[in-house]
Parts: sequence; C-alpha cells; structure tokens
Amino acid sequence: MIVEYKIAVRTGNQLGAGTDADITVMLVGTRGESGPHRLDRRFHNDFVAGAEDVYDIESDDLGELLLLRFTNDGKLAGSDWLLDFARVTAGERSWYFPHFRWVLGGSRTEVLEGTARLPQHARSEREAAARAAQIERRREIYAWRPAEATAELPGALDISKARPLPKDERYRGLTDGSYEAIFARTMATLKLRIPTLTRAWNALVDMIDVFKGIEVPSVAPRWQHDLEFARQAVQGVSPIHIELITALPRGLPLTDADVRGVLSPGVSVAQALASKRVFLLDFEILEDIPMFRKVDEEGAEERRWAPPARCLLYRDDAGQLRPIAIQLGRHPERDPVFTPNDSEHDWLAAKIYTRCSEGNAHQMVGHALRTHFVMEPFVMATMRNLSDQHPVYKLLRRHFRYTLAINEGARVTLLDEGGVFDDFIATGGPDRGHVQLGKKGFTRWKLTDNKPRVDFERRGVLDPAVLPYYPYRDDSLALWDAIEEYVGGVLDHFYRSDADLAADAEMQAWWADLTERGLPIDKLPCAELSRVADLVDLLSTVVFTVSVQHCAVNYLQYDHYAFVPNAPLCVRRAPPREKGKLGPADLAAMLPTKSQTLWQIAIGRALSSFGDDEEYLLHEGGWREDYFVEPEMAAIRERFFERLRAQRAAVDARNARSDVPYTVLSAERIPCGITI
Repeated sequence: MIVEYKIAVRTGNQLGAGTDADITVMLVGTRGESGPHRLDRRFHNDFVAGAEDVYDIESDDLGELLLLRFTNDGKLAGSDWLLDFARVTAGERSWYFPHFRWVLGGSRTEVLEGTARLPQHARSEREAAARAAQIERRREIYAWRPAEATAELPGALDISKARPLPKDERYRGLTDGSYEAIFARTMATLKLRIPTLTRAWNALVDMIDVFKGIEVPSVAPRWQHDLEFARQAVQGVSPIHIELITALPRGLPLTDADVRGVLSPGVSVAQALASKRVFLLDFEILEDIPMFRKVDEEGAEERRWAPPARCLLYRDDAGQLRPIAIQLGRHPERDPVFTPNDSEHDWLAAKIYTRCSEGNAHQMVGHALRTHFVMEPFVMATMRNLSDQHPVYKLLRRHFRYTLAINEGARVTLLDEGGVFDDFIATGGPDRGHVQLGKKGFTRWKLTDNKPRVDFERRGVLDPAVLPYYPYRDDSLALWDAIEEYVGGVLDHFYRSDADLAADAEMQAWWADLTERGLPIDKLPCAELSRVADLVDLLSTVVFTVSVQHCAVNYLQYDHYAFVPNAPLCVRRAPPREKGKLGPADLAAMLPTKSQTLWQIAIGRALSSFGDDEEYLLHEGGWREDYFVEPEMAAIRERFFERLRAQRAAVDARNARSDVPYTVLSAERIPCGITI
C-alpha cells in the first residue's frame, strides 16, 4: 500500500544555519525503508534560517517510523545545515524527530524518532542498532583528553588541530565559535568608550573616570562601608565562604579590648561566639600558593599578592553583619589582627586585601573549578554514552549547551601560559599559581559540596535564626527543591524500579566512563549506579550546578570586580606587618595598574554577559529546544515552571524590602547551563 507522508523540517535560526546544499532524506520504519527523496520545492528557497519547510513523500507503508536518514551533499564552505527538528505525518499518525544539531556538508545523519526510551525498551533490532551506531560516532568525536594532560583535575574533551571542537558545541551566531570572540568584542567596546587617562593613576580618586560612557558598578558609592563589605559575603559574587564559628580560629588573637565599641554593649568576644553571632571568611586555601613574581629584561621585579586572609563578621542587634577583625596571614606574631578601631587606612587596606584573596579563590576554585570544570565530565559521559532517545540525554542536553566551548576558551584565553590571568591576577604568572590553586581546590572537593542544603549545614548557616539575611541561601534552596522534584519526576516516569536502571546498558556505560575518565569515584556520592534515588540526586546536583550555582558565582562579576578597589584581583604591595604605617599614597600604590584595571573591567564585563539565544530556567512560553514528546513530560515541566514562578515572586517580595536587591537568582534570569 502506498502512503503519502508529509515531512516538515525546521532549520535553526542562528547565523549560518541555512544551506543551499542538496538535502535528501530516507524514512526508516519497522517495515522497511523508503527510497532517498531530495527535499526541494520548485521556485522556493529551501532551508532558510528559521524557516519551516514541508515536503510530500510517497512510499510503501513503513509501519512505525524509527528514524530519518538525512544526507547533505554539500561540498562547499557554508553547506552545513542546522536542523532543529522534523515532523512526519501520514493520515492520523505523526512522529517527531528532535535534533537541534548540525548536518554537516558531505555527511549522512540519522535522526531518531523522539519518543524517550531506555535502551532495553527499543522497539526493534533496527532501532537498537541505530542507537548503538549514534553512540559509536559520538565517541569518535568526543574523545577524552589524555589522562596526563588533566592530572589532578577533572577529565576533559580532547581538542587539537586534528580534532577541533565539535561544531555542535560551538557558539551559535559567532563566526569561530570561540570564547575569544566574546572577549575580544567586549574589550573592543570597552576601549572605544574608556577615555585616555592623562593624570597620574590614583585608583581611589580617579577610578570613576574609567566609567564615563559605560555603566558604573552599583558598589561604587558604598564600597568602603563596613556594611557593604559584609553584604557581599551573603549576596556577592562569592557567597559560599561564610561559616558560623563558636571559637576563635587558631592563631587569631582577639581580645575584648581590640573590639571595644565594635560589639553590642555589654557583649564580650566569648559571649558573641557562644551565642552564634560570629562568622568566618577564611581563604586559607591560598597558603603556599605561588604568587606572581617576574623580573624583566632590565632587572625590574614585579610582584603581586593575595594573602591567605581571614575575616570575622559579627551579627549585631539589628541582625546586620559587620566585619570586626581581619588577619592577613596565619601567624599571630607576624600577622596583626586589624579591627575597625585601627586607623582608617589600615582598616580599609585590610578589607581590600581580603577581597583580593576572595577574588583569587573565587575565580579558580568557586567559579572555574566547582562549576565549569567539574561539570565537563558529565557533558562528556552524556555525549559519549547516551543516544538521543535516552531520557537522561533529553533531560540534560539543554543544560550542556556551550559548556565545552567556554571551558576550552577559558583554558586557552585565561589559564594557559601567557593568558589573560597572567596579566592581572595575583596567582598568575610564571609559577602557574592559579593552576596549582585549582588543583588544590579539586583535592578538597566532592560533588556533595555542590548540594546547597548539605553545604549550608556544614557551614552552620542553614538556620535563618542564626543568619537571618542570606539571600543566596534562601534563593538557592527553593531552586534546588524545584529542580530535584523536576528531575525526579522525569526519571521516575521511565525508571519504574532500580532493576530498570541496572538493566540500562547506556546509563551503566555512562557511569563507567564518568568514573574511569572523568571524576574519581571518591568525588561522587555513591560507589555504583544501582539506585534510581542516587541517579535523581546526582543529576539534580548537575542541573543545579550548571544553572543556579554557576549563575550565582558568575553574573555579578561586573558589579563586584569592575570597580576595582572593591575587589582587586591583585595587590602590588606585601601585606602590612605593622599597624599605623599606611597612608593614602600607600593605598593607591597597592592597587592594580591602569592596564591591570582595564583587564579586570573587561573580563568582568565579558563574563557577566548573556547571549542573545540564552535559554533560562523559567522561560515563559517554554524552552525553545523541545526534546520530549510525552504529554507527561509537559505536565512535569509545567509543574517545574509553577514552582519557579513562586520562587520569582518570593525573590521580588524580599527585594522590595531590601536596600540592595539580590536578583541574580531570580528564576527567569538563570541560564539553563554554563554558557559563558
């Protein structure tokens, strides 16, 4: 019996998505295959970016369609075609084929029918073979970097001239798909707007001149205030350090006389500690990390510092946090403890050094390592082991868009020898301190550290009675609960029991690949992947990390770092060993140079930007890339969106009462993945 099939194909709307190449398709079903059909309509421009084209195909009845086999005959540059999806109808029957990837010129691509299935539920040997073939091709494209190249760090994608970044992973809408393109564009814009500064550089006075023509970071008017310093500990770009303490840290001598008039009337240091009103910011991780040190050809030495500082914060009677003591090292005899009772310049310098320490720890550990690089193995394991039909692939794919591209761009542009970090951060330079810092952070990290409730409990700040105002905590917990319910709903629909997971060959291969090449088993919360509950926990942590956690530690960088005195990423004078010696000239001399300042502004601006095609966790109207066809999945997604809308409403209500709103974790502002 001859059947008339209608096939609608939608071309992606990114720059270069369309093609003039000849595209043919074969329909493959449970009863056989159609012949090849050229998709071409007379007097019509086929495959234009953003367009949906419909074609008629006659064939014998193919039964239930399993896949579409597209061939792109293009031989010239620009013949690649970005296929979003295809829909096929025949009478009352219909099939959906999501792809959202490239069909390269001179290649053949099989697009699997879109119903999500575990591999053991494949409808035929032909479908199972297509899944296996797809995985095999992707394993060739997504190869692991040699183990020696990622020693003491998470596994990563192998990229070289012979094995470039897969086109499906490149930035859409940019000609070379690289991080460098985004940064270069930002730097060029910044240079055009920044006036030539002819006066002697005095960052404390002249810094505001840099921002003529561009937005002034909101911290600029208040950066010197103690309340602002403390505010950034709970809603700044790195709000993951504050912890409750009930005893003074070893080697930090602090007496009641030191803080006379700083604590509430009648409250001693011991009483403040016992009543859970003292908190610690500790950047001990910087101890023994090499700092920038270089001698030029003329014998002049350049040095930079970011000390292993620590700071005590006190919750006053009004519930506000205030810094009360800062030590810029670990030795009680050598490293004095500064307090608000010291001179204005001593206290301000101590806060600047502390922010510099925080910035170096944040860039390499809290940001680069604990979001970007620990997530790359999950991207790799997914692309190498899960077919398009696997529900976990469908769940995760949108959250992994551009992550491999930005990670490689960061390695080449920021972290490599001679990269941008060598130009302006304290741990950069010949001794590669920033890389050692990342490795040190990785030795201490486990995936459970990325679970917010576990992290807050470990730091003693889960209870709002202890720390009433902590917007990062309150927002991230609500988002975690929504994500966990969403991920659990998806997985529970397909895994009816733990036995289904044990029988899932693709997922077991995913686990083996992840633990053998991506992350050591002791970094993960379970020793084997045998329980659905463990998989829900694992994937909830992944989705939370690439969306919420990355957003929290990334998108405030311009506001936090661009007004450089607030948080310089290097200090050019050694920490003071004596009190009462610093004056205004010393503060200016310790801050970054003009060049270092411009680098810090440019990097902050680039890393705080959103893409034109960004998809957000709460994307009203639905996510653009729709991988699931099941109505149950639509219901689970809508429930997720409902919870996100409630979270947004809570954020708005709190911010209406806040002097400084914290909006970065409002659900409609959180990208689905690590895209910058």
